[in-house]
Amino acid sequence: MCEVQALIRDLASSDASIRNRSALTLMDLGDERAVEPLFRAITKPENINHRGTLVYALSAFNCEAFMEVLVDIVLTGSFEVSITAFSIIADSITSPESLIQMQAQLLKFDKNMLSADHHHEAYQELLELAASVSGEYEQ
Repeated sequence: MCEVQALIRDLASSDASIRNRSALTLMDLGDERAVEPLFRAITKPENINHRGTLVYALSAFNCEAFMEVLVDIVLTGSFEVSITAFSIIADSITSPESLIQMQAQLLKFDKNMLSADHHHEAYQELLELAASVSGEYEQ
């Protein structure tokens, strides 16, 4: 129990290697208490260029409750971060509610404000994912 709390504290470190080591250990432990602190670390402005491992660590967890943040990460992150977050979204759409959350977040984005080519492609891929998953829930 104390180990998890110490690892969660380390996610706030200013040292990327400490954050990354902590995130990977939390991923291996699979303790759900790590999800929210991982998202906090990922969304800190000072970590924007150092969050690939943090996002990867989320792949071990159910992130359905953070669908809006994941969509933001896909549409604003580096290529690696975008791809990883997209994969997490695909695994996290486990209910009509999570699909609706994803679609609502997509509607908030102005496609013209997407900065990189991979963001435009990711936007299109999210739309296609939403359409395919939507069909599953209609049946």
